[in-house]
Amino acid sequence: MYKLIAIDIDGTLLNSKSELTERTIEVLKKASEKGIYIVLTSGRMSSVVNDFCKKIGADKYLIAENGASIVDMQNGEIIYKRYIPKNIVLDIVDICEENNIYYMVYTNKELIVKNLKHMALFFYKQNYNPNARLETHIAGRSYIESLEDDFTKIMICDEDRSVYNSIVNKLNKIESIDVTTIPHVSTKVLNVGTEQTTISYIYADIAAKNTNKWSAIEVLMNMLDIKSEEVIAIGDNINDIQMIKNAGLGVVMSNGSPVVKEIAKEIAPSNDEDGVAYIVEKNTLCD
Repeated sequence: MYKLIAIDIDGTLLNSKSELTERTIEVLKKASEKGIYIVLTSGRMSSVVNDFCKKIGADKYLIAENGASIVDMQNGEIIYKRYIPKNIVLDIVDICEENNIYYMVYTNKELIVKNLKHMALFFYKQNYNPNARLETHIAGRSYIESLEDDFTKIMICDEDRSVYNSIVNKLNKIESIDVTTIPHVSTKVLNVGTEQTTISYIYADIAAKNTNKWSAIEVLMNMLDIKSEEVIAIGDNINDIQMIKNAGLGVVMSNGSPVVKEIAKEIAPSNDEDGVAYIVEKNTLCD
């Protein structure tokens, strides 16, 4: 019997229009009412995904920032965290600025960028929950240096693959961080009024060493006395690999990365076909 279901958000829980469908809401609520822990595992900050948690009955725990933190949804407290030291953040910012590559620095309160481009522009213009808009601060190194906040992750983006690869090689030499590279071009459709603009870029996520979604799930498993074979993990991208590989049932969406499909135990229908609802219903509600 499965006791915990870990679900990625973008490209997995949400469809290609960034919508949460009624069928998905209904199925996940039923699983939650059955006593199964529904845990969203997102690269986003916790404040931006709280609304999704409430809608689907994921009201116990949330894994945010790609595993850098676990939030107790009952009281809003962070019960686990693995953040990047400020001196390392500044070293990474220096490398990015010296090599003219775009970077996004996440704290537990805000997103810091030098200007609005790539994914930062997408989230700023088309945030999924207007009541919990990701606070974006347009600033540079001096502002980052002045902060006493926790630094959860950094994202680098570029249109030029050769520039991107060069910076990734430099960052991989920093021993206290993990760099998760996304091999394919990410494409977002930005809706502004009646017009649509396509934004394309290559990106990588940077986190403290040994920080990933599965390491956070393991913390919850120990707390809740749950075994790996009692866990379903559903995702679509490179940052989901560890949890899909190690869960009792690791599932990738049919719209997911080919690399992830190689290690998944099952391929679900796409995020536009309610793939999450299909997997959860099939494995937990069809008694």
